[in-house]
Amino acid sequence: MLEGLINIAGVYVLVLFRVAGMMVFAPLLGSTRIPRRVRGLMAIVLAAAIAPSVAAPAQMPQNAWDMTIAIGGEICFGLAMGFILSIIFVAAQWAGEIIGQQMALNLGETFDPQFGGHTSAIGDAYYFLTLLIFLAIDGDRAMLRGVHDSFGPLPLLSVGINRSILSMIVGLFGAATKLAMQLAAPVLVTMLIVDLVLGFVGKTVPQLNIMTAGIALRSLVGMLVIVVGLSLTSSVIRDALFDAMKTLYADYTTR
Repeated sequence: MLEGLINIAGVYVLVLFRVAGMMVFAPLLGSTRIPRRVRGLMAIVLAAAIAPSVAAPAQMPQNAWDMTIAIGGEICFGLAMGFILSIIFVAAQWAGEIIGQQMALNLGETFDPQFGGHTSAIGDAYYFLTLLIFLAIDGDRAMLRGVHDSFGPLPLLSVGINRSILSMIVGLFGAATKLAMQLAAPVLVTMLIVDLVLGFVGKTVPQLNIMTAGIALRSLVGMLVIVVGLSLTSSVIRDALFDAMKTLYADYTTR
């Protein structure tokens, strides 16, 4: 009886650390805008809901050192899973940062607790646009379903991070860079054209203060491009989120 209770408690602890690791980087759930106590309570509740359906390993860790290694492996699983989904949000915010610099709007940077640094208004707008799309396509449910299903092919006490997972994460960095440039490309090209036009005007009418007029013009044209291309931007972000979730599900639940 006592041994059975110890096994149940051990399974719950391991599940809790995998879920908690996922929530460190996971979209929405991992936001530092949510108080730590609330996030901790959410991890406890999610682990309590998942643990009864998780098969106990053949042999639980017999000492504190083995349990520490097992917990470390579960945390690595969770961190990698949350990072896979959050990389799209990082790419979207990065694109917003690039756009904000081109539109001369980064003068009003504010501290962002989500990533522990400074961010611009456009970067925040792209981040929240990505979050809205993520919720609209039921990404939160898919994320929770993915962490639940991961205990099948990747049971408790499995090896933490292997070469295939590291290769996948490195590939996602390249995909995130490509996505950021895709999102920022329309504004970058438009700003290049605006700079050329302002250069010609400055040469033609030297008396005109191009620097002052250029800041307002770049901001106005940039906003028009963002608004006009909003549907295309949303489509690109939605496709990227679907690809990330498919990658997560394929790598963690079908191996």
